[in-house]
Amino acid sequence: MSRLPASAPAASVEWPAARAGSRDAVAVIVAYTPFGMALGATLAAGGVDPLVAWASSPLLFGGAAQLLAVQMLGSGASAPVVVAAALVVNARMLLYSASLAPHARDWPARWRWPAAYLLADPVYALAIARFGRPDGGGGPRARLAYYLGVGLTLWPAWQLITAAGTVLAGALPAAVPLELAGPLTFLLLLLPMLASRAAYGAAAVGAGVAVAASGLPLGLGVLAGAAAGTAAGAMLEAHDA
Repeated sequence: MSRLPASAPAASVEWPAARAGSRDAVAVIVAYTPFGMALGATLAAGGVDPLVAWASSPLLFGGAAQLLAVQMLGSGASAPVVVAAALVVNARMLLYSASLAPHARDWPARWRWPAAYLLADPVYALAIARFGRPDGGGGPRARLAYYLGVGLTLWPAWQLITAAGTVLAGALPAAVPLELAGPLTFLLLLLPMLASRAAYGAAAVGAGVAVAASGLPLGLGVLAGAAAGTAAGAMLEAHDA
């Protein structure tokens, strides 16, 4: 596989892939809007200055870690404890990175850093679904352009949606079940990735372990489910190979 020339801005020669990423991201934004609005409203009610709470969107770009960090700050937790808890919640990004590494190994280092910052649940879901196609999502330039197209479309949308939720906190009807917005959004992201027996096995085992371990502190149940699902998927894929 050829490497990208250091002087060539990859996305500038792969606009079709970048546009495809942006187009796919728009569909996710529609599904993500209720979750982002609910998160923004929750952040505004967390006992922290609303502007400071919203600043977690550009700093962390991850709803679960934002919610945990702001709520812990509002309850008086110390900064080291908040940072440690946010790192635990975002530990799944290590699994995402390991999964994406084979597809990104030919990207220039200067693009990997912003790509790492843009990594979030929907970015990973869309990218790995495209990179898992028979054609691999194209060459290194096309994969990078698609990834950036997704990330650079989702990032500003996330900032605007959470800001709107922060401003409109308290105006949303209490009867609206916003607490279901997050899980439903993640389910919508998961469905396109269920394309093989290994994927179904990983999803089933991961969900089962996460539910069984839901009583663990600091969200470790989610991490245990992710690790078990990854292991199950790898075993099934090796068996089917």
